Amino acid sequence: MRSNFHRLIHNKLSIFIVIGFLIIPNIEIIQHLIEKYKYGTTYHPAFSFFLSGSTRGHALQFLMLWFLPVYYLLIAADTPIQDLETGYKNILISKIGKKRYVLQKYIIAFLSSSLSMAAALLINFSFVYILFKNSTFMRSLDEIQAKENILFSFSIEHPYLAILLFALVATFLSGLIGVLASSLSIFFPKRKFAYAAAFFIWFMFVLKENSVMYLFQPFAEYGFEVLIPIFIQVVLVLLIIPLAVYYYEVKYNEN
Repeated sequence: MRSNFHRLIHNKLSIFIVIGFLIIPNIEIIQHLIEKYKYGTTYHPAFSFFLSGSTRGHALQFLMLWFLPVYYLLIAADTPIQDLETGYKNILISKIGKKRYVLQKYIIAFLSSSLSMAAALLINFSFVYILFKNSTFMRSLDEIQAKENILFSFSIEHPYLAILLFALVATFLSGLIGVLASSLSIFFPKRKFAYAAAFFIWFMFVLKENSVMYLFQPFAEYGFEVLIPIFIQVVLVLLIIPLAVYYYEVKYNEN
């Protein structure tokens, strides 16, 4: 496990991707500042938060959230392919066994992916809170009466708790996406197949009528009756595929 962390923190590409991942949410703050000084529009810090998607076009949300599996593969999840290419995989398996090898890859992928998302969101919130802490504008959503939508009402009344809830969901899902990507890197020996498969599976959820993107959007009109089924479905798929790969690798794959 220690060697995996050592490789991660000394991998220049991984470090570069992590830095970019931390920067992307904060580019959006520039647009908030332009609106503040040009039009006098200043959002409440919770509504200036990256996941709230208050800027025009939502291009940065698309850039970051649609391609999560690719980022996590580049950060750490494709190390099984690197191990195979360098011949390091057989050495590791001979030392710790295939079960521990696969589990360690999953753990590293979960931690590196979830912590990357948590750090990106925490840094973003710190900036928007400092810059907009005295602002109260909520896009007039606080004027909407929607008592039947418990989540929406709770979010408007407790905006900081709302973004914390969605940030925790985003962090947890990021960890599972990392595990999915790692499992596909173990199953497919070529990057072009592993990357394509991970992106395809994730994008299926993105493009669905009830998109997984709803789970990343606080202050939207979707209530628990919409979000909970999406969450359960996504989590099940993100768990079942890695478990199936683990079972196959340990029981049947002799390579």
